[in-house]
Amino acid sequence: MPAFSSDERQLLADSLREFLIDNYTFDHLIKLMRAEDGEGFGRSEWAQYAELGWLATAIPESADGVGGGITELGIVMAACGGHLLQEPLLQTLVLGASAIELAGTPAQQALLGEIAVGGHLMAFCHAEPDAGYARNFVQTTATPNGDNFVLNGQKGFALHANAADSLIVSARVGGGGTASGTTPLAMFLVPRETEGLGLAPAPSLDGRQGAALSLDNVKVPASARLGDGTADSLPIIDSILDRGAVAICAEAVGAMAAVTTQTVEYLKTREQFGQPLSRFQVLQHRLVDMSVAGEEARAVVHAALQAIDENRSDAQRLVWNAKVQTARSARFVGSQAIQLHGGMGMTDALNIGHYYKRLTVCETMFGDAEWYLAQLADR
Repeated sequence: MPAFSSDERQLLADSLREFLIDNYTFDHLIKLMRAEDGEGFGRSEWAQYAELGWLATAIPESADGVGGGITELGIVMAACGGHLLQEPLLQTLVLGASAIELAGTPAQQALLGEIAVGGHLMAFCHAEPDAGYARNFVQTTATPNGDNFVLNGQKGFALHANAADSLIVSARVGGGGTASGTTPLAMFLVPRETEGLGLAPAPSLDGRQGAALSLDNVKVPASARLGDGTADSLPIIDSILDRGAVAICAEAVGAMAAVTTQTVEYLKTREQFGQPLSRFQVLQHRLVDMSVAGEEARAVVHAALQAIDENRSDAQRLVWNAKVQTARSARFVGSQAIQLHGGMGMTDALNIGHYYKRLTVCETMFGDAEWYLAQLADR
C-alpha cells in the first residue's frame, strides 16, 4: 500500500504550489542568492517548511514524521525545481535523512525528529576530487584510536556543506584505497565545527552555496560511526545515492514544467509581423516537443520512485534509466527555452536563465547520462 493516497499526494502538491506562488517569487529568489550571510538560502523559509509539515514528509512515524516514502519526497523535490528553491531539501531530507534511517543506530535516529521540525541541517559528503562519478572510489581514511576514529582526506564540493549542522563523511576504516580498495567503508557524523575540519565555500553553477572538505586528523568518537556493526557501508551508500539521483530527477521534472509554461507565456507577449510569436506553427511545434520531453521524464521518474517505495529488485535499474532520460530531457528543454527567449534568455534579468543553470546541475549531479548508460551496459 502507498504511504499516501492519490488524494493526499495531490493535496501535498497543491499546498506546495499555493504557498510557493505567493511566497517564493523571482525577486525573493534573487534576494536570497545575494544575501550577505553567504548561506544562499532562507533560515526563516526553512522554519516555515517545518511548520507546514514538509520537512516531516518522509520521516518515519516513529520519529514524529508523517511516514511518507520517496514518492512523496519526489513531490517536494518537483516543487523545489519548479520554484528554484535554494534551501537544503536534497541534502537534508533525501541524503542525510536516508543515511540516518538506513544505517543509524536507535540513538542516532533521534536526529530524524530534529530534521522533521527544522532543527538540524545535514550534508552528505561522499564524492572525492579524483573519483569522477565512481561510487566506490574513497581514499579518505578512518583510523581507530582508542574510543575514537581519526579522519584524514578530502571530499569534493557538496551542496550546503557550508551551512550544515553535521556532515556525513564516508571513509575507509583502517586504511586507504581506491576503487579497488579492500578495506570496508563506513559513514561518520561530523559536526561542522569539529577541529581539523576545513571547509572551502563556493557557489555551484546555479548559485546555490556549498563547500569542499578537508579532514586533517579530525577526531570523532566511535559513536559517530553510523550503525553499530563492522560491515561495509558501500551498499547503503549506493542506495542513498540512488535516492539522491531520483530526487534530482524529480526536481528537474518540476523545473522543466515551469520552463515550458513560462516559455509559452513569453511567446504570447512577443510579437512579430503584427501577431504573437505563439501563433507561428514552427514555434508551436518546438513548444510541443518541450512538453513531450518533460512528460517522458516525468513518466520514468514516477516509475523509479514507485519501485524504490515498493523495494523492487529492479529499482536501481529504473533509477538509472530515469537519470538518463531526465538528463536528455533537461538539456533539450533548457536549451529550447533559452533559444525561444532570445538574447534575454542568457541574462540574469529573466528567471529562465536561472532555470537553465538548475537543469544543468540536475543533469550532471551524481553522474551524467553517459555514465549511467555505461553502468547499465556493464550490468
